[in-house]
Amino acid sequence: MPDPILDTLIVGQGLAGSALAWHLVEAGQRVQVVDDGHRTSSSKVAAGLVNPLAGMRFNRRPEVFDWLAYAEGWYDAIGDRLGRRFFFPTPMLRLFRSTAQQRFLDRALTDPDNRTLLDTRQPTQADFDGLAAPFGGFLQHRTGYVDMPGLLASIREWLQSTNRLQQRESAVDTLQVHADHVVLDGTAARQVVFCEGARLQRNPRFADLPLCPEKGEILELQVPGGDSGRIVNGQYWLVPRAGGGFRFGATHEHQRIDTQTTPAGHEELTRGLRDMLPGAEDIRVENHLAGIRPGTSDRYPLIGRHPLDPRVVVFNGFGARGALSIPWYAKQLTGHLVDGGALPPEADIARFR
Repeated sequence: MPDPILDTLIVGQGLAGSALAWHLVEAGQRVQVVDDGHRTSSSKVAAGLVNPLAGMRFNRRPEVFDWLAYAEGWYDAIGDRLGRRFFFPTPMLRLFRSTAQQRFLDRALTDPDNRTLLDTRQPTQADFDGLAAPFGGFLQHRTGYVDMPGLLASIREWLQSTNRLQQRESAVDTLQVHADHVVLDGTAARQVVFCEGARLQRNPRFADLPLCPEKGEILELQVPGGDSGRIVNGQYWLVPRAGGGFRFGATHEHQRIDTQTTPAGHEELTRGLRDMLPGAEDIRVENHLAGIRPGTSDRYPLIGRHPLDPRVVVFNGFGARGALSIPWYAKQLTGHLVDGGALPPEADIARFR
């Protein structure tokens, strides 16, 4: 067996790989991360939304309060360690997209646990100032956004400064699995964890898992006089950026799965922006980006060991809830890899066997 050996080799340094690496190092493991420079990472173009009542029907997953409490604390703690703020608690104005959504809100309000997440006061005209809101809307609490580019860059610098990062594309076909270790591209470790996002579909060890990738395009822009103290979430979202300006998106494409921006995507987003902010002038689009969300068929992540090769592990499939749920699941997987703790059953890939 090659020496020295690592405890865990992580493939991918999006938010999933970054959070897992951080937790494993904190647990005392010898860790190495292999990444291609975020060339295919969806995290770099994500809005970083933390929204416990996602979707058209404002449903709350049973695990949401665990996810939320842990994410809020973890982002603040890692910010303190790295000397930079990453999480920005920000109220969210939800815009109804139809009259039917008022019924969904009324149903959500019948759950007493949701009352800490919802503002029961009726929004005023001032709340909708500058926005097109023909169906009205409501206000949410315990929402916010993560400065994802800043977080990933800071963790990358930390990994580099501690000699825990190899910047290269990983060739999964070189993976060798032995009784007590694995070898990938000549690097030996006791186990390997694949956090590759949508590229998991090309990984022969996990290609049978129901990953449902979805392409999304966004705009980065400046809105003179725009309200940076809130998130607006309707058919599209408008999210402040930590360095100023906003991110606006996103499109949803299931056929052409790549990271190339398109004229059609730009046109859709521009039209949606005009519809949301009909009176806004001098909006300046600074960037047009595209990424691939690695969602799943049941909207829960894919976590666990390969049934035949238990030293080969997957940590993937977080989709649009990644900023909210990844830190908590990284902690759970760390407990499993280090101490043999049980995996959360809703995320364990054993559910597909």
